[in-house]
Amino acid sequence: MASLQEQIYNSSPVWLQNVLVSAYGYRLYRKRYAGVFEDIRELLRHSRTWSQQETEAWQAEQLHNMITHCRHTVPYYQRLFAEYGLHENDFTNIKDVQKLPILTKATLRKNIDSFRSTEGRPYIVQHTSGSTGTPLALEVDEYTYKLAMALVVDHEEFHGVPFGAPRATFAGRMIQRADRMKPPFARYNRAENQTLFSSYHLNDGTFPWYKDALNHLRPREIIGYPSAISDLASHYQKTDTRPSFTPTVIITNSETLLSWQREKIETVFNCPVYDYYGTAEYVLFAGQENGHDYRLNPIIGITEIVDINNEPAFDGRLIANTLSNKIMPLLRYEIGDSGVAIKRSSTSPTCHTIKQVTGRVDDYIKMPDGRCLGRLDHIFKGVQGLIEAQIIQSSPDHCTIKAVFESAPSNTQLDTLTRNFQDRTASQLKLTIQLVDSIPRGKNGKFRSVVQQLDGKS
Repeated sequence: MASLQEQIYNSSPVWLQNVLVSAYGYRLYRKRYAGVFEDIRELLRHSRTWSQQETEAWQAEQLHNMITHCRHTVPYYQRLFAEYGLHENDFTNIKDVQKLPILTKATLRKNIDSFRSTEGRPYIVQHTSGSTGTPLALEVDEYTYKLAMALVVDHEEFHGVPFGAPRATFAGRMIQRADRMKPPFARYNRAENQTLFSSYHLNDGTFPWYKDALNHLRPREIIGYPSAISDLASHYQKTDTRPSFTPTVIITNSETLLSWQREKIETVFNCPVYDYYGTAEYVLFAGQENGHDYRLNPIIGITEIVDINNEPAFDGRLIANTLSNKIMPLLRYEIGDSGVAIKRSSTSPTCHTIKQVTGRVDDYIKMPDGRCLGRLDHIFKGVQGLIEAQIIQSSPDHCTIKAVFESAPSNTQLDTLTRNFQDRTASQLKLTIQLVDSIPRGKNGKFRSVVQQLDGKS
């Protein structure tokens, strides 16, 4: 059953929904951008001028401070350092991170309580399904949360979009019920000068509304999921039309940006696309710059790429070390995605620039009315006890969710999963939940959260 807030919002007229969206936006604005936020922005600007030596010196100092904090206040690391005979004085260079074992999601989930520092209180609790559908509840301090917000603003400003410029967002927000196919399909967040467009209502019949709304808005920036923006671009191509405006830039996030998506989007909107990659754990941020390589931001963390033997590699698994979050620090944390390095430090196994991030390519779910829905990890959020899950579309009107739970799920857990799925598909697809002990990986060892078996795909 929907929450009381959702019931009130969904039953309100559009004008009041816009008021509610803006009210919530102002609340988030204060939480994200007040206080230390401006100091962080200045540090980010300054860090762009650092040499490699200056970057590594700054990171080494922050790493030493974090190790000291962990040894004194974090139970998990107190035990780990004692077991390995490690002291903070053993960490004077960024290459010293290799003295620690790699931390997996399974270990984190199993010992989650012992990762909490005995000092300080969380500013937010981040609930995420992650790219493998594995739910985690991670505590984040104020500095790290505002750093994550500032990193996005820094990425936008670097590509010509000043903070507060008008933007259109195409992401996973349910701005109205999926079964309500009457416009408008957008709501306005006055706090950030942001128009939130629904990614769940776009099809051949509704596209003319989207086109007119965007022409009227003339956003400086379009930001959101590459699958959603690519779908929008496809409708322009199918109707042999183009926008009457030219954005400064299109920013994509949350999914792997595919080359064909970039080409299509840039052709239709006549502007560059610059993707960024971040993690819900707030341990890594990489933004595409000229040439489309991803610059790893040095302030939020130290990043490694390792091979199957956990040795430094140019192509392999991404390992991240937080330099900021003291509430629940994650050191040598295996994110679950893979990357390809383009530039590595000459003095350590870490890297500063990556060519691409792989491991997060989601297929679409095709709706009977022609809509394509991507990035469906929202379906798994809030489902207690869920270890991982995978959506398989085997026919035009049916999906199966393979689900692995910690123990036999209750009816409430299954109802939450079903409701989340139906909310995002307007109950147009039949759903079967299949309880399994494990979910097979692909030939490359990667997990796919969505598998579409239509048209011979698998």
